Amino acid sequence: MFANLTPMLWLHFVAAALALSIGVAQLVLPKGGTRHRQIGWAYAAAMLAVNIGALTTYRLGFGIFHVLAFVSLYSLAMGLWAMRRWRQTGAASWLRRHRIDMGFSYLGLVMAGVSQFAINPRFGLAAAMPPLLYWGLFAAINIVMYAIGNWLIFRNAGAVPAPTR
Repeated sequence: MFANLTPMLWLHFVAAALALSIGVAQLVLPKGGTRHRQIGWAYAAAMLAVNIGALTTYRLGFGIFHVLAFVSLYSLAMGLWAMRRWRQTGAASWLRRHRIDMGFSYLGLVMAGVSQFAINPRFGLAAAMPPLLYWGLFAAINIVMYAIGNWLIFRNAGAVPAPTR
């Protein structure tokens, strides 16, 4: 199953596994403080490696997963930028933005992992079903994951700060 992975695919796979576990730690451990910041930088580094690995993989040409890697990089960068702005200004809206962007970064990682597991021929799920059933199930699973993830992200992002005049 993993015997013919290129070094970049190994980087992608190992970094994704690391980012998934680091992300869980960030979700369950207390927020703020030195430990959260250090784990957050480890997550950002792992996600950068995940996306570099994804963007250098062209077995089937440039595709939707490459586009989503750019979306992932954007979400990660905006989450880090929002944290920097929050630390500079103390404005609650930046902290909320950080929580939302980093939440979507992690949701995208989970959805990409599930999707790769479902469609990658190494795992054999696609070959086990008729195409219409397979792609319908694939779409339904991703829609449900996105809906639940979106609800959790906004539920935990904190209240929308009142506009200032």
